[in-house]
Order: sequence, then structure tokens, then C-alpha cells
Amino acid sequence: MGWIKNIKDAIGNYLLKGMVIKKVRPSKPMPSFNTINEIGIVYDANSENQEEQVTQIANYLRQEGKKVFTLGYIDAKQLPAKAKFNMSASYYWHESLTKFNLPDKQKLSSFLNTEFDLLMNLFFVKELPLQAIAGLSKSKFIMGANIQGALPYNDFLIDTGDKKELSNLGLQMIHYLKVIQTK
Repeated sequence: MGWIKNIKDAIGNYLLKGMVIKKVRPSKPMPSFNTINEIGIVYDANSENQEEQVTQIANYLRQEGKKVFTLGYIDAKQLPAKAKFNMSASYYWHESLTKFNLPDKQKLSSFLNTEFDLLMNLFFVKELPLQAIAGLSKSKFIMGANIQGALPYNDFLIDTGDKKELSNLGLQMIHYLKVIQTK
């Protein structure tokens, strides 16, 4: 069954690259932390540890006065009972994908069409359903981890070296945003 997923991912990657090229993201200056109001966070929600790390980052950003919306990807045919939806947290899973493993624009339209000031891609896996959110998002500025194939979908990449923890990635993103001072 893995080879079928690989074929679907290959076709999905090809289609996504075509969509992103049509969108043509011009080079943008990084915003400063103070100018950011709304933040979207996309993450791999397959482990409780990652869920906790993303929740801590989102709570910190909320304490700093930011509106934060999270979107977790669960690699499953059905949504597990443990997943909790609320006004600022949502999930997507296989049912929310097209036959080529791309996010269904209609099912995820509320997140994809929101013009977040910042989209934080908090994941280290090269997973098409996660990378595609950045490619299809209308966010003003997009940050992510320096993983293979991430450059076309992000405005800024962060290399965390061997420390592959979401909390470290999120804190580094926040650090860079805080040291940038725009007028």
C-alpha cells in the first residue's frame, strides 16, 4: 500500500508546484513580532507530545496578545476521539484530502483563506498534506523548518540542527521575529 501513497504524493507534489507557481510569492521582508496580530499554526498532530508543545507555543503567543489558530494534521482515515475542536483549534485528516493527498480547498477553506499575518509550519516531516497548507495559504508571511522541499512554500526557513523539537522550532521563530524591528 506504501507505493500507492508514493504515487499519489508524487502527483500531488506536481499539482501543488503548479498551483504555487501560479500564485508567485514575491520576496517579502520578515515582519516584526509587534506588527503581527493573527497567527496560524500548522503541525503534525499524530503524537501527544507534539500536541502539548504546540499548545504551549500557542498559549505563549496568546499571552503576548496574538490571535492564534491551530490546524493539526492527523494521518488517519477517521478523526480520533481524543481530538478536541474549539474556536481556535481544528484538525484535518484523510477525509479532508483530495485523492492526491492535497488538502481539499473547500473543506479547509476557513483556514486556507484566512490572511494570517504569520503562518508557522511547526513540523519536521516532509509530509505533503502539511507542506501543501503553506503552499495554498493566503498568509502574508510563512515560516517553517529547513526540511527537504520546503523552500517553495515558505518565506523563511529555520535550521534547528539536531534539536528536532517543535518547542525549539517555535521559540526560534519567535526569537527571529522579535529581533527584527520594522518601522
